[in-house]
Amino acid sequence: MQLPKHMKIAAGSAGAAIFGVLFGWVIFPTILKSLLKKEMALSKKTDVRQMWQKIPFPLDFKVYLFNYTNADEVQKGAIPIVKEVGPYYFEEWKEKVEVEDHEENDTITYKKLDTFYFKKELSGPGLTGEEIIVIPHPFLMSVVGVVHRDKPAMLSMMGKALNGIFDNPKDIFARVKALDVLFRGVVINCARTDFAPKAVCTALKKEAADQLIFLPNNQYLFSLFGKRNGTTDSHVVTVLRGTKNVMDVGKVIEVDGKPKMELFKDSCDEFQGTDGTVFPPFLTESDRLQSFSGDLCRSFKPWYQKKSSYRGIKTNRYIANIGDYANDPELQCYCDSIETCPPKGLMDLSKCVGAPMYVSLPHFLDCDPKILEDVKGLNPDVSEHEIAIDFEPITGTPLVARQRVQFNIRLIKTDKMELCKDLPDTIAPLFWIEEGLQLNKTFVNMLKHQLFLPKRIVGVIRWLLVAFGTLGTLICLVYHFRDRIMHLAVSSESTSAAKVNPEEVEQNNISVIGQAREPTKVDM
Repeated sequence: MQLPKHMKIAAGSAGAAIFGVLFGWVIFPTILKSLLKKEMALSKKTDVRQMWQKIPFPLDFKVYLFNYTNADEVQKGAIPIVKEVGPYYFEEWKEKVEVEDHEENDTITYKKLDTFYFKKELSGPGLTGEEIIVIPHPFLMSVVGVVHRDKPAMLSMMGKALNGIFDNPKDIFARVKALDVLFRGVVINCARTDFAPKAVCTALKKEAADQLIFLPNNQYLFSLFGKRNGTTDSHVVTVLRGTKNVMDVGKVIEVDGKPKMELFKDSCDEFQGTDGTVFPPFLTESDRLQSFSGDLCRSFKPWYQKKSSYRGIKTNRYIANIGDYANDPELQCYCDSIETCPPKGLMDLSKCVGAPMYVSLPHFLDCDPKILEDVKGLNPDVSEHEIAIDFEPITGTPLVARQRVQFNIRLIKTDKMELCKDLPDTIAPLFWIEEGLQLNKTFVNMLKHQLFLPKRIVGVIRWLLVAFGTLGTLICLVYHFRDRIMHLAVSSESTSAAKVNPEEVEQNNISVIGQAREPTKVDM
């Protein structure tokens, strides 16, 4: 039997509605997820791989130095008073070199290469990099800290060595140009023949080769970032490519061929998380991200804070901090014992970089209040000093990132060295950096057109199919059963009219002229 035309339309409309549901809520998400799994992996053919290997735009690299305004008083034991100077703005270009794929275990190895360019016009008002900054000498105090920690009996000889190398300094402070201490280098004069200076310089050449630039005539150059600029990092990092399991993309599994660090205890020695330049897709609010920082020798676990947006793209904001080593069971394995854990908000870098440096959030944000009380001139502000990253949750792409850390050094007080006998023995800030990422309009539009535009089009189409399909089906069914519907309607009205109200029956026995009366009795 052939169906009438309107029933064919009804069947087509119902099919369209069903297809809208299946395609919009089942088929398309499955296809999208499958495509993303392939695109987010670090295989050679993906765009993500190209961007991961060489970021095609510079990152913001801002440095803020702390200028000590009362150096003479600090040398005598006073509380330091500091004034922040900055930012000194640099373009940071990141690249991975000596990249090798290993198909057999789905891994990739590489070395890092970072290059910095100073941008005076983007730095703080009037800053040229030639400003004289008064700051605790990072190299001098690091050497003192290492000897004080490892060989305290040699502090007296170290005092003589430093007097020779630094020409009998009056205090522990360096008075240097900003760009010199950051990149160009501060001279350490090792052209000495006396035993103590010569012995120390020989040890430096061996132990601090990765931090110093060696010039002719036994002149060394020390800077905070100069050795890192335009130089291939010596460490070989191995990460998973994610072609077998995209949720493992970028996960660090080895550094220099070792599956763990061998610096701390238990889980703190493990490489947990990605290398920080790529993250797995399909993020949910309950997911706990992880990334491993080779510069700080530890993994960080940002946590979800709130919904956010960037250039019209919905994002999830994650934040992080340094933590409280003594009271957080996950962090206690970074300490030799709970008693030796640093105060809240501080991270000891001694085992990581060899020098007694401490990392915190800028201006000691979220630190033990006592740390902040021991330095004047700091003003912690969550909006200016926290670590925050905005992720696009479907692809796991960081659209905006602000990674901020402050480097501090202990002003060690010891009677065994004339330079240090009156120091206040406090944690003193040296500088803080902000490494920022902000996807430009070109890459945001690329993300919109490749992901969100198709997703939005499918979203509109599926609702149109469901709405018009459902509406068309209902209209055709009503048209098909119109006679039955009309018959039911008429029957309903007839039945209603035929009904007799009992009250009406009673009313039939009532006279329309007047009330009924009993018959008059006739007397016979």
